[in-house]
Amino acid sequence: MKYIVHKIVLFLAVGVFFGLTGGSVGWAQNSLGPPLESPGAAGRESLHLNTIGTYSAGFVLQSYGYIGVLADVMSQGVYEPEMVRGMLKETITFLRNANQQLSLYQDKTLRFSQADQRFIDGINSIINDLINEAEALSAFAESRKEEDLQRFETSRKKAWSGIKKTLGVN
Repeated sequence: MKYIVHKIVLFLAVGVFFGLTGGSVGWAQNSLGPPLESPGAAGRESLHLNTIGTYSAGFVLQSYGYIGVLADVMSQGVYEPEMVRGMLKETITFLRNANQQLSLYQDKTLRFSQADQRFIDGINSIINDLINEAEALSAFAESRKEEDLQRFETSRKKAWSGIKKTLGVN
C-alpha cells in the first residue's frame, strides 16, 4: 500500500511540475511552429517532424522532472535508495532507447532543414545529459559520495541549459 501511495504522490508531483510551468506541448509548439491541421502529401514530412518534435520535447521535460522528483523523494527519505535506483534504471533504458531511435534522424542523407537538424541534435544532447544525470543520481543513491552528487548537479544544470536553448524555455 505504501508503495502505491508513493507512486501516486510521484505522479501528482510530476503533473504539478508541468502544470505550473505551462506544460510541454506549448513549449514544443513554440519551438516547432503551430501544428498542421490538414497536411496533404507535401506536408506529411512536416507533420511527422512536428509530431516527433512535440513528443521529444515532452519526453525530455518529463524525464527531467521525473529525475528531479526522484532526487527529492530520496533526499526526504520517502523512497529507499534501492527503489530509486530501480526506477532510474528503467528511466535510463527509456532514455537510451529514445536517443538511439532519434539518432536515426541524424542521417545527413535525409536532408532536413538546418533548424530541424539543430532541434534533433539538441534533443539528443539533452537526452545524453539526462542519462548522465540519472546515472549520477543512481550512483549517489548507492555510494552517498560527494563526487556523485556533484556529477548529478552538473548534469542536471547542463540538461536544463540544453532544454532552455533547444525548446526556448525560460
